[in-house]
Amino acid sequence: MVFMWFLKAHSLFVSSAFFSLLARRYNSVLKPVSLIVHTIICFFLIIIILGVCFAAVKKSAAGTQLILLPLYLILSTSNLTDGAQPSSFDFFFLFNQVLRPDPGAPENLAAADPHSMLFYIILLPIVGALFLFLQPASPKLNKITSLLFALLTFCLSLWLWGTFDASCGEIFQQVTKIEKSWKGTIWLSVELGIDGISLWMILLTTFLFPTCILCSWNTMKRYCREFLICLLLLEGMLLAVWCVLDLLCFYIMYESILIPMFVLIGLGGSRDRKIRAAYQLVLYTLMGSLIMLPCLLLIYTETGTTNLELLYHHSWSFDRQLLLWWGFFAAFAVKIPMVPLHLWLPEAHVEAPTAGSVLLAGVLLKLGAYGFLRFCLPLLPDACSYYSPLMTTLSLIAVIYTSLTTLRQIDLKKIIAYSSVAHMNMVNMAIFTLNDLSIEAAVFMMLSHGVVSPALFVCVGILYDRYHTKLLRYLGGCATTMPIFCFMFFIFSLANMALPLSPNFIAEFLTICGVFSYNALVSLLTCVSMVLSAAYSLWAYTRIAHGLPKSQYIYNMCDICRREFWILVPLLLITVWLGLKPTLLLNSMASSIFYTHNLTTIKLCF
Repeated sequence: MVFMWFLKAHSLFVSSAFFSLLARRYNSVLKPVSLIVHTIICFFLIIIILGVCFAAVKKSAAGTQLILLPLYLILSTSNLTDGAQPSSFDFFFLFNQVLRPDPGAPENLAAADPHSMLFYIILLPIVGALFLFLQPASPKLNKITSLLFALLTFCLSLWLWGTFDASCGEIFQQVTKIEKSWKGTIWLSVELGIDGISLWMILLTTFLFPTCILCSWNTMKRYCREFLICLLLLEGMLLAVWCVLDLLCFYIMYESILIPMFVLIGLGGSRDRKIRAAYQLVLYTLMGSLIMLPCLLLIYTETGTTNLELLYHHSWSFDRQLLLWWGFFAAFAVKIPMVPLHLWLPEAHVEAPTAGSVLLAGVLLKLGAYGFLRFCLPLLPDACSYYSPLMTTLSLIAVIYTSLTTLRQIDLKKIIAYSSVAHMNMVNMAIFTLNDLSIEAAVFMMLSHGVVSPALFVCVGILYDRYHTKLLRYLGGCATTMPIFCFMFFIFSLANMALPLSPNFIAEFLTICGVFSYNALVSLLTCVSMVLSAAYSLWAYTRIAHGLPKSQYIYNMCDICRREFWILVPLLLITVWLGLKPTLLLNSMASSIFYTHNLTTIKLCF
């Protein structure tokens, strides 16, 4: 029943999101776009709040109870007719539900890791979105508020990193089970937890969102508040994806991510094709996810649970694994994306604002690889072993094909987009070689690409703000007028081409070593991509920085401003740090990778 409720709410909001962007597209027919978008966001906030409200009111967190109390009051009075007064019974019931301890709940639930910091990390951006919605429509105030909430979330993730024990024998830490029952029936059950892999995904996500807000500081003139609300909602849903230990909750968050991304591209896009690009993003991902849904229902029917920790100890027959594997493959292959399911990505990157491109390259492309690592390898090891030759072959073809395609591009964003497809398919290849070294390389490449590629998109956004073009034919000689920018762009280009002492070099070197133990020929052919990446990275940099200016207009442009400098410096420092000291990252996730690989190997043996 709860599952069907979520599906109906999800479908209703997808329709509402489509309507909002159609309203913006055809504003002569539907003019009150801001009101429509506000209504949609309000509805979406209610959907999210209803999902977490009862869980948030666990009887040990008094502050959370008091924060959520007005939400109960709003929901209770929303159905009143004009002039009607709420009855005393309604308010008594609300106070009773919010402030009175649940006699059926365990008294020491909060002792399970301070009601888990994970819950508050997920909740904080959603609360920030609610604050923005209730604030006056002041662009400066909205920007400061959203940046404050994004920075607070990042600080909480740093605290989470500080408390993470890499030597812990348990696979998941900070585990918290949130349950709510009514009349003896549990209607809400969510389990949160992290390991060494999801911890770094959380850190990457919370780090990139303040960057996205700063990138949009001066570019979002219209619908600024709606844009920032979608950013914070997207952050909360992404953090939930990394933390949930339940297949159903993962699927709900995985699907819900499409909605704010659709609005971000539709509201902040730079050309008239942005609506088409937003539709492509939604339709490609939605088609893959719909194939995954029957597999989740089959898993629940056979096991009676979607809890990941319980499913890790369950084994399916070989034929059943093959069937389930195709469902997961359809959903995750689109997100990587694998060839030929990659056509939506270059279009989405070109049309998206800088913040949207940063999130697409830095976080959203990691969802597919994370899904393969978290679900396919431990749950369906026989199927992964059986389809390993197919996946490595498809990934190798994609790596070489997209690298060659990149050499033919004249749009800067398309160059970086196709480069991202090549790198993520190398991640996919490393995952399906099924050895611990290549899995370690895959996770490290996800993180290194999650820093380098967003940095390149930020650089492209800086150029676009000045020259209003992303085409190489109109750029040139920027080193004379923008030396600081060209220096930073050069460092990121070197990292993208996997120069030694860069994080991409370490990731690709580990990948080639891991793939070599699987198949020497595949490893040798993978090396071709390193040569091609050097070719298109240096070619793009040379066309931008050197040569004669294509227009006298270039001489009138200034170098990066203070805001842009402080956007690029953290990305530059992290890139250098990952290249010089990768052991800190590798050691913290070694136990999680060891457990994932060993669980896969043990199931294969039996």
